[in-house]
Amino acid sequence: MIREGGCLCGAVRFKADGEPLNVRICHCRMCQKAMGSPYFARAQFDQKKLTVEGDTGRYQSSEAIDRVFCTTCGTRLFSWRR
Repeated sequence: MIREGGCLCGAVRFKADGEPLNVRICHCRMCQKAMGSPYFARAQFDQKKLTVEGDTGRYQSSEAIDRVFCTTCGTRLFSWRR
């Protein structure tokens, strides 16, 4: 199965091929700050099976995680494990 998503302005599109490795909601303080909400709902996919089209930026929020966003509209897209 392929799951697709993208940003608000349409400049970035991504596809994840296969089933999620993990689905959860995180309530840690880092995720609360990054999302601007009480939690972060996420599905984890094999990074090798992710394709991204468009210009993205990254913010290194910890030693292990980059937060990826659209450089045009600023939409938060996904986290990337280093």
